[in-house]
Amino acid sequence: MSATNGTGERRLLQLLNAVRGRGRKGALIQVHNNPDPDAIGSAVGMRELYRRFLGIESRIVFGGIVGRAENRTMLRLLRIEIVPGHKVNYDDTDLLTLVDTQPGSGHTPLPEGRVPEVVIDHHPARRRPRDVLYWDVGRPVGATATLVAQFFTRNRVPMPRDVATALMYGIKSDTNDLSESASEDDISVYQQLFSFGDTAMLAQIENARVPRSYFAVFERAIENALVYDFACVSHLGRIDNPDMVAEMADFLLRCEDLRWTMVTGIYGKTLHLSLRSNAPNAHAGRVSQRTVGVMGTAGGHGRMAGGQVPLADADKKTREEVVMAVTHNFLEAVKAKRTLAHDLVDGALPDETDTEDAPGENGS
Repeated sequence: MSATNGTGERRLLQLLNAVRGRGRKGALIQVHNNPDPDAIGSAVGMRELYRRFLGIESRIVFGGIVGRAENRTMLRLLRIEIVPGHKVNYDDTDLLTLVDTQPGSGHTPLPEGRVPEVVIDHHPARRRPRDVLYWDVGRPVGATATLVAQFFTRNRVPMPRDVATALMYGIKSDTNDLSESASEDDISVYQQLFSFGDTAMLAQIENARVPRSYFAVFERAIENALVYDFACVSHLGRIDNPDMVAEMADFLLRCEDLRWTMVTGIYGKTLHLSLRSNAPNAHAGRVSQRTVGVMGTAGGHGRMAGGQVPLADADKKTREEVVMAVTHNFLEAVKAKRTLAHDLVDGALPDETDTEDAPGENGS
């Protein structure tokens, strides 16, 4: 079993030596449920790596849906094929790779007893299963796509334009446009990918067109948003796209004076929640685990985290109690004062009947 260390050159050799001779029976690259650009980009990079160095073809497997417009556009423009997990037979593969997730995370269901051969993830390490052949987890970077891209960049291995573009978007997305959450490695790798990627296509992905229903979710998020001290909480109710909880958490954090946001929503029989923070040393992953407690699973890193609470066939009252419980736990975890609660939008706009011209309204 290989535990990674050292340079990018050594990491690549360790990976190839650990899995050499496998994959002829079939190779799967598994991402977490409702995959984001970091997971998708990392999977595309690993598929190219296996193809180039081992001569094997891999299928990318996912659970849930790809709901966010940017993610669907990414798949379409880069011609990335992904397969629902229920359509594959895990017994037919002798090389299963997890990217941007780990066993036990709660959002990457595998058949009982099936242990992956390879795990690559930038999130804090969980317990490592005994039979994993290659384990590269918990490195101090902002995106798993950075770790995958380093297999190429640190070994001067060229890559196809679509692969580089997928990795670029994965890094950019998971580091919030290479903001303060990005490490030096994230920035360095992203810059190196410019030589291979398609920046025009990247811009198309980032500016994907959205349906009108998309804006209704913004309206609901704002209407339901409550501010407690420096933290904002909003429950979206039932949603048709679980990715919206993360997007709304990002959106609400733009409000001045806020340091934390949590957005929840019910998709199917699961309560999804997403946490965001702009506070230094936020440890959002720990906060998410305290928020969920024993009710479900959660995890994250730095200033971003998420979680799920199974609801089964809970009635409306029980669902409301679960939302109240996670809200209470979240506010306790970030030490926000519940007595300072108010609506996010509380009449702060100027009166529409005011006929006085605003400064600069005429001639500007």
